[in-house]
Amino acid sequence: MQIAEYHKKITSLGSRDITVRVMTPDGYESGAKHYPVVYINDGQDVFRDEDILWGECSMDYENYYRSYGRFLPDIIIVALVCPRDREERTALYSPFTCKPEKGGAMIRGQGVEYLKWIAEELKPWIDWAYRTRSGREDTGIMGYSTGGLFALCAGLLRPDIFTRVAALSSSVYLWLDQFQELLDTASFGHLKRIYMDVGTNEFGRFTTKEEFLEGAELIYRTCLQKGVSADCIKYNLYPGATHSQLEWKLRFPDALRWIFMDC
Repeated sequence: MQIAEYHKKITSLGSRDITVRVMTPDGYESGAKHYPVVYINDGQDVFRDEDILWGECSMDYENYYRSYGRFLPDIIIVALVCPRDREERTALYSPFTCKPEKGGAMIRGQGVEYLKWIAEELKPWIDWAYRTRSGREDTGIMGYSTGGLFALCAGLLRPDIFTRVAALSSSVYLWLDQFQELLDTASFGHLKRIYMDVGTNEFGRFTTKEEFLEGAELIYRTCLQKGVSADCIKYNLYPGATHSQLEWKLRFPDALRWIFMDC
């Protein structure tokens, strides 16, 4: 396993700087195999505790992989570090613009431009720089909270790029009307594997625990109504779980296993 760090510019957003960390699995350097790829939001939380910007902990995947790598999918991880400012993070991960009813400034979503950069600039570079299986059937996207919203939207807005989605504790209720419109009009037939979850005691800056649960139920119900096979979607409900990295750390490896189970 090796982790490399790069500094890129999101040209679709005025050349905003972004740090990208790429993990290759054991055996990559010595072999010729090509690997599926997952793009993960909040990349500062993926590998090490010392990289986090706020919160309790990272997913500590570097250490987890060292201990349990033989049970994990052979994939390349592309971890995208979020903005240091929370409001900027929310805007970057939201494809929608809205004004929170519970107070706060207008959120001018930049997710469409961010997704365009991932799909049309970052992914082609990753596929050039690394031995990837570059087709959509081997490409996933993952996130939690607003990053989960972005992962879901990316899977629906770019069926040419993503067919595997993991969305932990997705924060969708703030943008419910616009998100509902996307759910109503999007095609779901290309999606191969979906992982989603929610805790029963989650609170966000703009979202109550009831709204987290309603949002998750809406996504799951819509996927089934739109023809996603129940065998291809895993929906986990965690009693008492809160909205925190401590909870996501426990669920992170299983989410990766699920969406790449058939690779």
